Amino acid sequence: MNEIIGCALITIGVLFNLGGCIGLIRMPDIYNRLQAATKCVTLGTCSILFGVFVYAGFTPLGVKAILCIVFILITSPTAAHALAKGAYKDGVKLWKGSVADFYGSESILTARDIMNKEIVTVKCDTGVSDAMKLLVEMKISGMPVVDADGNIVGIVSEKDIIDFFAGGKNITKAKVRDIMTSEVVSFSPETDINKIAKAITENKFRRVPIVESGKPVGIISRRDILQILASVKDKNEVS
Repeated sequence: MNEIIGCALITIGVLFNLGGCIGLIRMPDIYNRLQAATKCVTLGTCSILFGVFVYAGFTPLGVKAILCIVFILITSPTAAHALAKGAYKDGVKLWKGSVADFYGSESILTARDIMNKEIVTVKCDTGVSDAMKLLVEMKISGMPVVDADGNIVGIVSEKDIIDFFAGGKNITKAKVRDIMTSEVVSFSPETDINKIAKAITENKFRRVPIVESGKPVGIISRRDILQILASVKDKNEVS
């Protein structure tokens, strides 16, 4: 009976090791491959050794198998963590599909991942009244201002229009260029979202344009940041 159980455990261990070896080849980056080694291969090897113990019993061979199991369970996770930490410090990047980076302070997500690509823009010579109607119709609080070539030259918001009106100036005759904010804080599509969130908080922005080659290609608002935070929270709760 012990021989049958021992052989079964050894067979199961071989299958786990086979799966781990496939993972070492198929996984997308070193960190995922280390997971295959530390979990699948460790479990498989321990299963094989325990099968040897069941088969051999309390003989010198069986005792050695148990000692090897203890040694592997202690050293395998430690070695894998050391390798992963070393690779990270040496600049080895995580797979682009990764969703968390617990080693570094930067997020995996960039502006390109969360920006709203369906942006509404307005020309410099557009009337303020028309810009105001556009904000109301599109249910947005601000939008980039572009020149004739589509390059961003400013941003106009509800606040800009209200401040202009509160100053006793005539909205019906004004152009967007007269009220827009010219000094625009913008980011590239590859900017880390942590940096964008910090800028929104420190400057009390409601939105920031994402610019590539001088042209707005997206926009990120406070709500976009909140949606990302909510999704990360949900994933952590599930895990």
